[in-house]
Amino acid sequence: MPISHETLKAIIREFHGFDLSEAELEMIRPEIDNYLAAVESMAGLDLSNVMSSRLLKVDEGNAADA
Repeated sequence: MPISHETLKAIIREFHGFDLSEAELEMIRPEIDNYLAAVESMAGLDLSNVMSSRLLKVDEGNAADA
C-alpha cells in the first residue's frame, strides 16, 4: 500500500524530523516501499506458538552480590 507524500510529511512532522523537499521524498520512496513490502510479507506469518521477547526477563545478577 503506497503512502502519499502528504502522509510521509505528516509522519515526519509527528516525529519532529527534518522537512524534506518533494525531490528528497522521491529519493527515500524506494526504501519506504521496500519497508512496507517487508511488513506486508510478514502479515501471514503464524506466530501463535512464538513467545514474545518482551515477556522474557534475564537475570543478569547483582553487582552488589559479587
